[in-house]
Amino acid sequence: MEIYVGYVAGMLGTVCWMPQAWKAWSSRDTSGLSLIANLLFLLTVTLWLLYGLLVTDWPLIFANGSALVIVLSIVAAKLKYK
Repeated sequence: MEIYVGYVAGMLGTVCWMPQAWKAWSSRDTSGLSLIANLLFLLTVTLWLLYGLLVTDWPLIFANGSALVIVLSIVAAKLKYK
């Protein structure tokens, strides 16, 4: 049962970044986004992904692997649409 809690928490934590990524790419307006904050969050999810891989924790791998892709797209939009 606890593994399902991990997957649901990971999914919700990841899904909350999707509207931000969508808005950044569709509007091409990233003036309200902090590059430093997003780079720090990118580092955070990368380290959590690495930890999940080291301990073979699939909810951590799933959540942080997905978040990594989404946050990378936000950072890419911020850099492209300065």
